[in-house]
Amino acid sequence: MKHRLLLLAVLAALCAGVSARAQKITYTWDPRGKLVVGLHGGGTKYFGEFTDQNFGSVAGLYVKYYVIPEIALQVNGGAGSYVYNRRWKSKFGGSYTLQFYKDPRLGGWSAPEQIDANDPAIKHEILEVDKLTFAEGKILINMFPRRSFNSYISVGAGIMSFNNSNAARTLPDGEQLLNVGFGETPYAVSGARGISSLPSDANVKTIIPVGIGFDILFNEFFAVNLDFTFRFLLGTGKDMMDGFGRESIENFARLNSTAFTVHSEEAGDSWGTGTIGVQVYLFGQNDRDDDGLTDSQEARLGTDPLNSDTDGDGLTDADEVNTFKTDPLKTDTDDDRLTDAEEIAKGANPLQADTDGDGLLDGDEVAQGTDPLHMDTDKDGLSDGDEALKHKSDPLKADGDGDGLSDFDEVTKHRTHPRKTDTDGDGLTDGDELQKHKTDPLKPDTDGDGLSDGDEVLKHRTDPLKADTDGDGLSDGDEALKHKTDPLKADTDGDGVTDGRDKCPTVPGARTGLPDDDGCPREKASEPASPEVKKGATIVLSGVEFEAGSSELKTGSLASLEEAYKTLADHPRMVVEIGGHTDNAGKTKANENLSKRRADAVKGYIVAKGIDAARISTRGYGPSKPIASNKTEVGRARNRRIEFKILKAE
Repeated sequence: MKHRLLLLAVLAALCAGVSARAQKITYTWDPRGKLVVGLHGGGTKYFGEFTDQNFGSVAGLYVKYYVIPEIALQVNGGAGSYVYNRRWKSKFGGSYTLQFYKDPRLGGWSAPEQIDANDPAIKHEILEVDKLTFAEGKILINMFPRRSFNSYISVGAGIMSFNNSNAARTLPDGEQLLNVGFGETPYAVSGARGISSLPSDANVKTIIPVGIGFDILFNEFFAVNLDFTFRFLLGTGKDMMDGFGRESIENFARLNSTAFTVHSEEAGDSWGTGTIGVQVYLFGQNDRDDDGLTDSQEARLGTDPLNSDTDGDGLTDADEVNTFKTDPLKTDTDDDRLTDAEEIAKGANPLQADTDGDGLLDGDEVAQGTDPLHMDTDKDGLSDGDEALKHKSDPLKADGDGDGLSDFDEVTKHRTHPRKTDTDGDGLTDGDELQKHKTDPLKPDTDGDGLSDGDEVLKHRTDPLKADTDGDGLSDGDEALKHKTDPLKADTDGDGVTDGRDKCPTVPGARTGLPDDDGCPREKASEPASPEVKKGATIVLSGVEFEAGSSELKTGSLASLEEAYKTLADHPRMVVEIGGHTDNAGKTKANENLSKRRADAVKGYIVAKGIDAARISTRGYGPSKPIASNKTEVGRARNRRIEFKILKAE
């Protein structure tokens, strides 16, 4: 069992490693085994007995080979000049004049003993420009060999040959300018007429170059090089590099200076160079499938060096690695169900499964027709992901169900269903309910009268916002479904008794005009109509209606008002109080004032017909005497009424 678990763990680790490698493919520059040829040039600076801030020039070639990325071998050579100001120094004693007393630039003396040490000419500075050539080998230690910017330090050995221009100069009479001999021994400066003798190889010296440099790579083939190298001359100082033919101890020879006397004025010769160059990498660039990646790169990446598109996704391996940073071993780097080439062609990001960040994979968007580059394809305010995954609406249509409301408004504002034209199933579209009829698209019966909003609008033509359209005291639902009366007529049978108090609402009654008239024919009346009007009786004038919030009578009130007038006319000694009543909506004081004005309006109508105003008093009760519940629309409609209270009968 333990062995099986171990095997499974190993397999899982291998799979994870392969997966991780497939997910992250990177290319690292590796110069191992590469041969480099370079050309460089720049300036030189000489350091020796005569040291002023004068600069010469240098140019050369070099060849470099990378043994390993961190170590390279370099051979280079070149030619140039070194510049200095030759001048007299008191510490040189007479040796300076012994060498140069013939020089016309210093006065041109015939013999050393004739020289006047105080003559300014002998101390004149002379600019010397001498030539040099060199060849050397170096070891380079690279600091960052696998990066496009590499720095290195170098050390090596070589030889330098120089040519002192004074050695070849002659005077007009053919005599040699310098009082120096070559190829003679011993080396000495002696006597007033002595000659400084130098060995025949005095112009060839061993050098030790030490430097730092920088390689700036632009690609595998080309780089710019900056190099700063200081070169020490080795030897006994028996040379004529700067025109002072006196023996000195050169640099590292000071470590073993027993053969010479060291003088305080001695300074070892050395020179430095600063160059800039270009270098080309010659080998290691094979690309058999011509895909832009070398075979060595492909070997490191794991791609096929004989197939320019290893994963077959339509992009070359080089484009995937260098341009798009995709995985050349995976057809679909970001696993969004589109190949890398398809994503590039469509402008999507092959490294991001959801380019526009709308919650849908790019591949799913292409499959269903939405735009993977825009998070809201239909521009309705909802992201494609929310529409497809959360709200189930159509991400290709701003109004998916065609109900006149955008999907965004349905989801965020109205809370209706974006894929249902009629959310509450009442027969009216959500758009018509909100924009046309002002009904509630979430309630099939907005006014709670027992009829759906659709039936009220399309079938009965009643008001879906009013439970009792005709104000007769019966809800529209009761009229249409229970009593079979007309919800648009307060008095369906036209007998002068409104449907709400008519016990025979579909059959015309006796039309007695008396308060106890129940609207039924005499033979069907529940109680016989009495010609007597009793004191204290209260009669509700059904069918008397006013404009909302106003005391203006509606034309539908005329039948009831005519009944009230006829009763008072038939009983000339009757005295009544007209009381106005309201529901409890609004402020009490305002309702009392409104009910009083409505009672006055009824009185005004009756007085205008010829009834003595002294027989009628008015009073506004407001909501203080309800006859039904104010919690329902039907109850509130019954409470909004005009009553006659008989104060005096016959």
